Amino acid sequence: MSLQAKKQSFWTTFKKAYLKSRDLKSFWRKFDKSNLSKDLVEIFNAYIASDSYIWLAKHWHNNIINHLEVISIKKDYDLIFDTEYFTVNNFNDEFIESAWKQIKEKNIKLDVNLFKKQSNYSITQSINHNIILLLLYEIIKDRKVFNNIKKINKVNKNNFINKPSLLIEANEITQDDLNSLLEFEKIEKLLNKTKNKKNKILEIGAGSGRTAQSLLSIIDNVKYVIADVPPAIYFSLNNLKKCFPNKKILTAFDIQNENDINLALDNCDVLFIFPHQIKLFDKKTFDITLAIDCLHEMEKKVIKVYMGMIDKVSQFLYFKVWENSGLNYSFFEHHKASSKSDYSIKDTWVEHLNEKCLYPSNYAEFGYELK
Repeated sequence: MSLQAKKQSFWTTFKKAYLKSRDLKSFWRKFDKSNLSKDLVEIFNAYIASDSYIWLAKHWHNNIINHLEVISIKKDYDLIFDTEYFTVNNFNDEFIESAWKQIKEKNIKLDVNLFKKQSNYSITQSINHNIILLLLYEIIKDRKVFNNIKKINKVNKNNFINKPSLLIEANEITQDDLNSLLEFEKIEKLLNKTKNKKNKILEIGAGSGRTAQSLLSIIDNVKYVIADVPPAIYFSLNNLKKCFPNKKILTAFDIQNENDINLALDNCDVLFIFPHQIKLFDKKTFDITLAIDCLHEMEKKVIKVYMGMIDKVSQFLYFKVWENSGLNYSFFEHHKASSKSDYSIKDTWVEHLNEKCLYPSNYAEFGYELK
């Protein structure tokens, strides 16, 4: 299995880690912010000054600089979400073989435009994306969890992000929808094991907010906290506000004490914070913490900090990572999903889930009860 960032020579790694890495604070100070929204600038200023800043790997400093440049010049948000936040337009034999085994006995209705050209994709990327989406749809459509698709679609009408999609059997379907349902299938099993339910969920690294959007559509009366950094947190904040106009959605970036942040959560439906503020919540506040497609992009010393906070504030943990990953711009930082030490999994935690993902096929997902 190939690494997210392949191992390179000592000198190449050294240059990327120490000589070529771009300083985000310096970039932000000099950057022309005139084309950015006032809210994004305020959130970014707060983030740069926060304790969370030092936790971000150099790999993401570089990505954020690239994102800000795209946003400022093109305002092409869709391109960023398509390329950085989990929608995939390539596949391998491993996925095809796994999908084939699950659907080979089915009669697939091909009244679908597999040749639809998706925005921001080439023709080849579009066809690859469409085939993947159709295969995932055929795998999941007969499962109980798929009954939630109508709830998700109802909310999707307000989504300001133009996601690649296909019209299948009268439903506009996206990869985000299907991936979120596959994840919810596992998350729900963990939630059902919760003994002292608080109906509160914490998500770390929410990206565009696709998981939050799905879970808030499916679960009634849940309180949801998102811990992330800009510009992603700005987009997920605005997207969820549009998708759920009747929910009270707040930010708490300036809160620095336990009493105020717990009070803020009590007084809203969705709360946005920076990662370092997780430690301010009361013990076992959350039924579950979700960390999807983000932990493998952190340095191991930072993962350890996150896991310590999660252990305090949450009853369960669900996370999804590359089976093998490596960080650009970090000095020989590589992770294996099979290594508990790489992800600071504590011996006291009870493992309830440890599976290879259907798709992307180079991911694995895990579920732990935190004791």
